[in-house]
Amino acid sequence: MEFEKELEGVVARELDTLGYELVKLEAYLSGRRKTLRLFIDRPDGDVTIRDCIWATKALGLVLDGVEAMPGPYNLEISSPGAARPLTKPAHFGRFRGERARIDYLDEEGVKVQATGTIAVSDEDAVVLSFDGSEHRIAYEKILRANLKPGEHAGPKPEEPEGRPRRRRRARQASRR
Repeated sequence: MEFEKELEGVVARELDTLGYELVKLEAYLSGRRKTLRLFIDRPDGDVTIRDCIWATKALGLVLDGVEAMPGPYNLEISSPGAARPLTKPAHFGRFRGERARIDYLDEEGVKVQATGTIAVSDEDAVVLSFDGSEHRIAYEKILRANLKPGEHAGPKPEEPEGRPRRRRRARQASRR
């Protein structure tokens, strides 16, 4: 969308002045109302609810004055989460050694999905290690990329013991 590019520049500049990084911007129509969903990050730690509220208030004022956002819209701001999107070459470098899932187009233009470890990244491509070998994937071929956090290796939480079960009224009524 054309307005998405304009918004991305405005939003990224404003977030930068607030000390946040714009990880990803999604803009779409939901009925008659536009929805703008932003994923933000902090270079010095995790994004908190307070950060999201602060960014929402600041960006709301800025976006109300942008021509690309005429009419009503919803603004949603959140942290990138554990399965954070990887949208910039710097993200791949920052998370070197982590597992990632990358959807990309191969040499013939066929969509491929690969999950592996980010081995190396530079300005042009990322090297993903999987299936016992390394695969170089140009950023321009990447359709979507996310961190793939490992499954929780610890024990599953146990059910509380001695918890009384409720009987259904239908059973109680049939016993009378």
